[in-house]
Amino acid sequence: MDHIEDKRTAILNATLRLIAKNGFHGTAMAKVAKEAGVSAGSIYHYFDSKDTLMVELYKDIKRHFGETLTAQLDQTLPVPQQIRQMLAIMLRYYIHRPLESAFLEQFTRSPYFNPNIEAEVMRYYAPLVTAMEIAQRDMIIKNLPGPVIMAFTFDVATSLAQKHAAGYVTMTDDLIEKVIEASWEALRQ
Repeated sequence: MDHIEDKRTAILNATLRLIAKNGFHGTAMAKVAKEAGVSAGSIYHYFDSKDTLMVELYKDIKRHFGETLTAQLDQTLPVPQQIRQMLAIMLRYYIHRPLESAFLEQFTRSPYFNPNIEAEVMRYYAPLVTAMEIAQRDMIIKNLPGPVIMAFTFDVATSLAQKHAAGYVTMTDDLIEKVIEASWEALRQ
């Protein structure tokens, strides 16, 4: 990784830690600079504004998850099994990344979140989108709008990851399997 990418990554990681700890409003750019070990001016070299920084962090988290999903998903499985496998990947991924799930929970409930940004990051989830489209076409799952599908998949994963991190629930392998089954039952025809 070159020096420029190191600083950009340091800024994104510092922002992630601070948002998880202090929320959006409690995370000033000066705090991000200090946490990242860079000057405030350096942040503006990479990101035009705090708004841009937040959106880029969201895209970065979504991209990384999309890479993980694509690498772990067995696309040779029948579509129903692919969907269940995706649910398992999502749950385990976000349970093991509480900072990312905390950020996503806040971002998707903030003014930063909008359909254009979500449409842009959906390209990272091509296997998920394809499987869901096939499943709807073949009447394997209910014909629901994309945001509703997301509520039964990503929203469940990030919400349970946050509850797990806070100690409200322990997401054991057995419980993860039960959540996958419940999510699948909510989706299937």
